[in-house]
Amino acid sequence: MRWLLMTLVVAGCAAKTPTCSDGVLNGTESDVDCGGSCAPCPAAKTCLTNDDCATAHCVLHVCGDGSCSDGLKNGSETDVDCGGTCPACAAGAACSMATDCASEICTANACAAASCSDRVKNGSEADVDCGGGNCPTCALGSHCAKTSDCATGECVDGLCVDPCGAPLKTCGLACVDPRFDPSNCGNCGVTCAANQVCAGGQCGFGCPVGTAQCGDQCFDTSLDILHCGDCLTQCAGGERCLGGHCVLPCAPTQLPCNGQCISPATDSLNCGTCGHHCESGQVCSNGQCATGCVSPLLSCNDGAGCVDPVVDPLNCGSCGHVCPAVPHARPLCAIGCSRSSCDPGFADCNGALLDGCEADLSIDPLNCGGCGVVCATTCAQGVCQ
Repeated sequence: MRWLLMTLVVAGCAAKTPTCSDGVLNGTESDVDCGGSCAPCPAAKTCLTNDDCATAHCVLHVCGDGSCSDGLKNGSETDVDCGGTCPACAAGAACSMATDCASEICTANACAAASCSDRVKNGSEADVDCGGGNCPTCALGSHCAKTSDCATGECVDGLCVDPCGAPLKTCGLACVDPRFDPSNCGNCGVTCAANQVCAGGQCGFGCPVGTAQCGDQCFDTSLDILHCGDCLTQCAGGERCLGGHCVLPCAPTQLPCNGQCISPATDSLNCGTCGHHCESGQVCSNGQCATGCVSPLLSCNDGAGCVDPVVDPLNCGSCGHVCPAVPHARPLCAIGCSRSSCDPGFADCNGALLDGCEADLSIDPLNCGGCGVVCATTCAQGVCQ
C-alpha cells in the first residue's frame, strides 16, 4: 500500500506543468513567472538575455531601467530612444500619439515629416505653416523671428506688424489710409472715379461724419499722417498721427508718454504706466518696481535699470551689444540685430544690414522705382528718363 501511495504522489508531481503564474521559478523563466517564454521581467529582476526584460536591457543578469540613449526601444519609448517620455521622434519613426513626434504629426503609427500645409507649427516655421525660410511668409499678426518671416511689414517683438500702424496700410512705398484714399480705397490699388470720394473703404459721393474733405478726398484728420488735425498739417518722417497730433511710432510693447515712446516693462520713470516713478534704489522689472531685475530681463548700466535682451537694440542679446545704426531705417533687435522697414522712397536692394536701405528709388538709375529696374540714361522721380 505504501509503495502504491508513493507511486501516485510521484506520478502527480510529474504531471504538474510549469506556468507563468504559479509563483515558482521554473520552466524557461529567468525569474519567478517572468522571462523566457513568459512575459518580460520588470527592472531589478533576474535575466539571461535582453529579451527577458521589459526594458530590453539586461546588465550583469539584472534587468536595468533603460534610458533614452541606450540604443534600445524600451520603457515608454515608441521607437528606439524616442517617443513617450524620451525626446520626440524624427519622421518615419513609430509613434502612438502626436507628442511622440518632432513634427507633432502621427499618422498610421508613424511620425510624418513637417510640412507647410499640415496646420501645425513645426519644423523651422515661425507660426503655423508659415515663415522660417522654407514655408510661405506670414500674414500680419502672425508670430515671427525676423522680418523676412513676414509677407508685409516688419517683425517687432515677435509679431509681424505693419510699420504704418493700423488703420493705415503700406501700399508700395507709402503709408495710406484705405478708408479714405481714392487711389487705394479699401485696398491697395483700388481707385475711385474722378467724381467720387473714398469713404469707409468704399467709393461714393460724400464724406462720412468724423472726417474732413480736403480737396476731392475725405480724410480722418485724427489719424492721417498727411492731414493730421487739419487739411494742411503733415507729420514728419517716421511719425504717426494719433488723435490729431503727430507722435513717434511706438512698438506693441511700448506706450506713448508725453510725446515719447516708453517701455513700461523697464522704464523706472514710467513703470507699468505713464508717470509711475520707482523709488530710489529700485528698478522697473516686468512693469513692477523692484530691487532687482527678474528673468528674462537683465541688469545693465551698473544696475541703473533693467533691459530686455530679446528686443532692446542697445543691449541685443547681452548688455552693451548695440545694434548698428542703418541708413534710412531704424535698428531693431529681434533674436539678433536687424532693421525696420525702409523709409518711404528707399529700398534695401543688396540685402546687406550695415548699409541699410541704400537705394534711393527716386533717382537711382540701377534701381529706378524698384530694385533691379535699370535705366539706360537717368532716373527722375522713380521713372527712367
